[in-house]
Amino acid sequence: MQAKALAAVTAVSFLALAACAGTPDGGPADGGSGTVTITYAFWGNNDEAATIKSMIAAFEKANPAIKVEPNWIQSDYEQKLQTSIAGGDAPTVAQISNTALPSFANAFAPVQVDHGVYYSPAVAKAGNVGGTDYAVPFVAKSKVMAINKAAFEAAGVAVPSGTAPMSTAEFVAAAKKLTSGSGAKKVYGSAPLWYDGWLVAEGGSYYGADGRTCTMGNADGIRAAQTVVDSTKPDGFAPSSIDAQGQDMFQWFSDGKVAMLPDFGPWNIAKIAALDTSKFLIVPMPGKGEPMEVDSLGIAKSATEAEVAAAKTFATFMSTSPAAQNLLASTTSALGVPVVQGSLEAFKAIAPKVNLQAFTDAVTNAVTTAYVKDKVKIESTFSTDLNSRTAIGTGTEDPATVLPELQAQCQKMLDATK
Repeated sequence: MQAKALAAVTAVSFLALAACAGTPDGGPADGGSGTVTITYAFWGNNDEAATIKSMIAAFEKANPAIKVEPNWIQSDYEQKLQTSIAGGDAPTVAQISNTALPSFANAFAPVQVDHGVYYSPAVAKAGNVGGTDYAVPFVAKSKVMAINKAAFEAAGVAVPSGTAPMSTAEFVAAAKKLTSGSGAKKVYGSAPLWYDGWLVAEGGSYYGADGRTCTMGNADGIRAAQTVVDSTKPDGFAPSSIDAQGQDMFQWFSDGKVAMLPDFGPWNIAKIAALDTSKFLIVPMPGKGEPMEVDSLGIAKSATEAEVAAAKTFATFMSTSPAAQNLLASTTSALGVPVVQGSLEAFKAIAPKVNLQAFTDAVTNAVTTAYVKDKVKIESTFSTDLNSRTAIGTGTEDPATVLPELQAQCQKMLDATK
């Protein structure tokens, strides 16, 4: 019944997008005049690019009247995408993250997105800027935590639940107990914490729910920053930036040098699946979790009518068809987590013993953030100053003093965008 319901919803979504394109009787693919070629820009490593290309091949098999030319941008993706748009050579379809979308929305044509297709409200909203959908969601990149069960058992610490997250206080207490030794032989309870992620875990956020106030300098933000700073002190539970520089934290994790690996993304699925699954497990991120990236597909405003119609067909396929969504992750590479319910069982079957359910739960429960103009500029300025002034980076100042000042600076920048 669930599969039939998904198929029906997908069909309705497809018809809505096709109707929006206003194509003649020849259909959305070719406008009645033959094959249409569109270009698709995306990023990723070799394995991820291979996954994308396999999805393109599946699409072309199902839609022989549309040819998709891959444009794999291997570095400086957003900069090169912006340059191509400014130069009048925009790709017909561009992969774009929810964090970068506000900076590119003006270059994309509005699309009709059936939010009911997606099992997560956060995914459904990912392509929306200021109340308008400019991109079609197609992959979620939720964060979980990987743990070394053997280390927990050896230290006499209870192994975390695979479904209920630890509190942030419980995480810190466990990390301290799992830390032992000193110098080069020190075993850490946790890999380094990411401030932006730990801010959310502690219940904080950069902005208020309406996106009009900066809130990272409140009690939640200060507590998050202090935890990150304390974790890397000589008696702390995580390696400092100097200790971790140039080191592969997953390798440290698999070697038993760190017991917990927070900020664990789906691109690591193949790595953990290759380990001894009796010793390693995926569990939810502590507290409120971490920010989730959702990648969507934007369609160039400059595209022709036939190209737009073909691009909408392509975006719908990538977003809702099991033929595409089932290819998002494998034992060799994973772009992320499917965004439609019908592909979740195939996703979890990739590595059934490591609890991939934690990834899908994180997608379902992800915290959504308000639309903020100049978000990238504001947060880049904040992060640069936070790192230069506190021990989260290279500074020495007290986060309790620095954060309220940076929050006031953030508010000035935010007010200037209104």
